[in-house]
Amino acid sequence: MKKTVSTTILSCLMFALAFATTNKTPMNIKLTVKGLEGSNMILANYYGDKQYVKDTINFDKKGTIVLKADTTLPGGVYLAVFPALGNRYFEFIISESVFSIETDTNDLTGHVKVTGSVENGLFYDDMKFLGKMKSTSDSLGKLYKEAKDQKDKDKFRDQLVKIDQDVKAKRNEVVTKNPTLFYAKLLKAMKDIDVPDAPRDAKGAMLDSTFQWRYYKTHYWDNVDLTDERLLRCPVFHNKLKTFFTQTIVQVPDSIIAGGEELLAKTDKKNEVYRYILTYVFNEMANSKIMGFDAAYVHFGKAYFCKQDLTPWIDTAKRFKICDRATRLEPVLVGKPAQRLILPTDSTEMQWRSLQDVKAKYTILAFWDPDCGHCKKEIPVLVEAYHNLKKKNISVEGYSPAIMEIDNYKDWVEFIQKNNLDWINVCDSKRHSNFRFEWDIQSTPQIYILDQNKVIKARRIGADQVEDYIMHLEDPKYVGKLSNKVHDEDKQEGTD
Repeated sequence: MKKTVSTTILSCLMFALAFATTNKTPMNIKLTVKGLEGSNMILANYYGDKQYVKDTINFDKKGTIVLKADTTLPGGVYLAVFPALGNRYFEFIISESVFSIETDTNDLTGHVKVTGSVENGLFYDDMKFLGKMKSTSDSLGKLYKEAKDQKDKDKFRDQLVKIDQDVKAKRNEVVTKNPTLFYAKLLKAMKDIDVPDAPRDAKGAMLDSTFQWRYYKTHYWDNVDLTDERLLRCPVFHNKLKTFFTQTIVQVPDSIIAGGEELLAKTDKKNEVYRYILTYVFNEMANSKIMGFDAAYVHFGKAYFCKQDLTPWIDTAKRFKICDRATRLEPVLVGKPAQRLILPTDSTEMQWRSLQDVKAKYTILAFWDPDCGHCKKEIPVLVEAYHNLKKKNISVEGYSPAIMEIDNYKDWVEFIQKNNLDWINVCDSKRHSNFRFEWDIQSTPQIYILDQNKVIKARRIGADQVEDYIMHLEDPKYVGKLSNKVHDEDKQEGTD
């Protein structure tokens, strides 16, 4: 259990509470802590993977604080944090509107007494039971490690297994007897899915090696009530959501899109859980440094955030930025055919070269700026990779548009000559083209790999990765120094 809590009030707390469903019953919650008379308490709550400050309140001379309002705070797990004790705290559940909790500074959790709250009664009965079981388990664990005789080890291990079974049985009993209570739903959400053995044929051979993974993925959310917004305000839901998207779903854009759509289909679009899930996956894709994941960003951006009725909480300015970003990204995603690109080979503009006319199995498309320090380091590495591929008799060509002004023309020519850039060099020093926008050039250099049909196979990669990527395209067994991480700091427009 964490012993401190951040006291920073983040702006997203406000939208979280604004969107939350409150209990319209008047709230009267009394908290008494002997030993903290006259000091103050920070009231905080969980939301997703963070803890947010709600208010700072002073204890009276009797060590009592009364949380009183016309409506009850949104349900979930809250924290009573005590600066006088170095930000130690105890947790409690707000689900009912009227109850009291009493404890003391000697043992904030162990000495809790609950009056008028079934939820908190169950919660603290469970905490005390777990504390007792943990003490016994720790002792047995030590004996198990120290035991020399195998029979003793087996005995202690069996006792440890029995403790685990007892804890699960007690929690299952709470869930079974109190299916509508928030704490029961919280315990149920924490349970792992029981996955059956894979089917086998008459000889015992496994019929489907993916059965258990598919079953687990399909039933992953069976124990979670996706209609109960209170689960967002506890330290369980976010971690379960993160595990689903990072460990349960295959880490490719199509699978993330499919998994996200399947999960969102289980929610009510007027519910805060829907908003949280959609915002989470969209921002994860916006901040991802994995090549190709921007396809999922574009999907969720266009399917949801560009539609006011599906994301009514997004203001007009933010919606415009997201839609603009998704629109710019869509044509340059991995797997898309390259856009038409025709540029002059020098400032006279007497000769123009088209990207689509390049005759090669692979085309290295490199956007760079002769005035860019990073380009001056990366482009020589790239041309070396280009020459190495040529020496290996791989059909490859380079098409290299320079992003510059006419004032940089001399520098461009000198750099080409000095570094033997003997591929197709083009520029647009007079700004006839809009390719910077069309190809989403936020920073330089930007490197793409295209196949013989001018389909984008890789983008946003480092110069030192180009040779290995093309070798892998030639032979999928070749790995080299392949990495699926992008090599720039470009960011997409998220909801933050």
